[in-house]
Amino acid sequence: ARQSVDEAKQFHTQVLPILRSECFRCHGEKDQGGLRLDTRASALKAGDSEQPAVVPGDPAASELLRRVRHESEHERMPPTGAGLKPAQIAILEAWIKAGAKWPAMPLSPEQSAVAAIVDDATFLRRAYLDAVGVPPTEAEVRAFLADQAKDKRTQLTNRLLGDPRWADNWMGYWQDVLAENPTLINATLNSTGPFRWFLYDALRDDKPFDRLVTELIMMRGSQHDGGSAGFGMAAQNDAPLAAKGHIVATAFLGVEMQCARCHDSPYHSTKQRDLYSLSAMMARKPVTVPKTSSVPPAFFENKTRESLIRVTLKPNEVIAAVWPFAEVTGVADEELPATLLEDPTDSRERLAALVTAPQNKRFSQVVVNRIWRRLMGAGIVEPAHDWEGRSASHPELLDWLAREFTANDYSVKHVSRLIMNSLAYQREAVGKNLTAEAELRFFNAPERRRLSAEQVIDSFYAAAGQPIEVEQLTLDPDGRRPASNRQSFGFARRAWMLVSLSNERDRPSLTLPRASVVSEALETFGWSAARQTPRSDRETAPSVLQPGVLANSPLSVWLTRASSGSPLAELAATAESPEQVVDSVFLRFLSRQPTKSERALFVSALADGFEARMLAADEVRPPEPPKRLPRVTWSNHLRSESNVIQQEWERRARLGPPVDPRLRPEWREAYEDFVWSVVNLREFVWMP
Repeated sequence: ARQSVDEAKQFHTQVLPILRSECFRCHGEKDQGGLRLDTRASALKAGDSEQPAVVPGDPAASELLRRVRHESEHERMPPTGAGLKPAQIAILEAWIKAGAKWPAMPLSPEQSAVAAIVDDATFLRRAYLDAVGVPPTEAEVRAFLADQAKDKRTQLTNRLLGDPRWADNWMGYWQDVLAENPTLINATLNSTGPFRWFLYDALRDDKPFDRLVTELIMMRGSQHDGGSAGFGMAAQNDAPLAAKGHIVATAFLGVEMQCARCHDSPYHSTKQRDLYSLSAMMARKPVTVPKTSSVPPAFFENKTRESLIRVTLKPNEVIAAVWPFAEVTGVADEELPATLLEDPTDSRERLAALVTAPQNKRFSQVVVNRIWRRLMGAGIVEPAHDWEGRSASHPELLDWLAREFTANDYSVKHVSRLIMNSLAYQREAVGKNLTAEAELRFFNAPERRRLSAEQVIDSFYAAAGQPIEVEQLTLDPDGRRPASNRQSFGFARRAWMLVSLSNERDRPSLTLPRASVVSEALETFGWSAARQTPRSDRETAPSVLQPGVLANSPLSVWLTRASSGSPLAELAATAESPEQVVDSVFLRFLSRQPTKSERALFVSALADGFEARMLAADEVRPPEPPKRLPRVTWSNHLRSESNVIQQEWERRARLGPPVDPRLRPEWREAYEDFVWSVVNLREFVWMP
């Protein structure tokens, strides 16, 4: 029994990962060359080569090993890259020699054990961050912990889902998924209009999601002033509506079509025709593939082996507006109820109706899977944007959530309420679902999640009690230029409102120094100002720059300083004891009381000089306002002195606000060091 357990572990930790990463993309559901390798029974069969891929106990007779070892790049598998590493080949050989067993994964009691329910303080912080993207205030923490109501968690969830900040918290996610990519100045590659305002209003109102998607696909209103028409833009793109078809397919149907832009997808069943059929439906007319998005015939000449890349479209072939996903969605164009259409002849409206029709269960499933994934850290289907060949870990749960979504007017908040009120959501975050295969994805605990870039920055500002104060996000505050090439995004109050600050030739005179500080911090945590392609996941790998932002950046200086008129300065000035200061800062930044050792450490540091921390009235020297500087805008940025003026603005921005003159410097610096220490505790940037 011990041997069988060890064999199973070895197969699932060493052999199967190699097959999955190197073989399944061609020889899984796609069965290229007539061969599948995703089950033992399939692997023992022969493909078009008529040679069995795997012969148990006989590595020499196994075509799989012959092909991965082949010296010719035209025969070697996998066909891309430098081939398998010797260590990987040795693992496959040992597996075949031992009989090519394909055992089920053995489970220890710990792997399937249900995690404990979190305490009230942990649930409170998690619910706030997941619902509104910022932590609770000190008063909200104290009130919730003192509340004795048995249903207080349900009441909290309901209250948070009714908070308008809900929309702010979801914006960054949908901006990424839908590739919203506006610019301050002339549009660059794949720049869109700022359809953020359409999205924000829809999310704030909990607009039925089928209607939101319908309006997005219909692309109405102003391209430059926030309407859904901005979604239809893709600057410097030879087939902009093909780019939008790709986004719609991945976002709402779980169909990945990126490769289909220029050729049939080598690792998916989608064809180039499918993508351009969507483009034609959006364009309301037949289309052809641009030459710049076509693989030239010369590419296929003089090939010694069959290319993975195939082009089944004929050159200059006209592609009609035809719905390509009847099989995937279960909804055929001719079966679409007429009651769902105002104009049956409008192919764009038909596309919107086919994507969002109640009969299209795939749409509801993909959307609720995205909601589940955002709140639980892993999807019932992974990855969220590419479902081909993937299995649901809990198909009955997925179906139930999709039915609830459809039956409740496609309300994202309704599905979120179901999840947040569940015991699964309220358990300790020790899950390992994201990296597990569907059959081992138990959701006996949520994933350990780092906050998104927007949540990190918004939480920093909220905990410090400060509003985001950056320049107006425009290079033309005078409004002298048309919106088509000089956008204004107003004054950001949440991090999602930031935008790419790049300008032509990176002119120093056109910089926005304070906005740049916030933008740099966001980028460190995975945010991207330029969204040229859609994405459901950001880079989450840790880097030395991330702790650097919280420790040494200008943003950290701004928000941990007891600056004049700030809430942190007021706390320092009005607190009755060092203990009160310590407790208050922990509640504001971490939503919990300090531990006994933490309180002892920090109280000791603040007790020295606490009673004498305030200067006498005649010793207080209010900060002098800085010298007024001229304003640099697009209309005057070419003047010789503009660069010098902007450099001075940058110096002032990085210097930060003046300190509160009432506090004695020695004690104030110790206090600021304490606040800095709390912010730099690891838990500040992690979902509890």
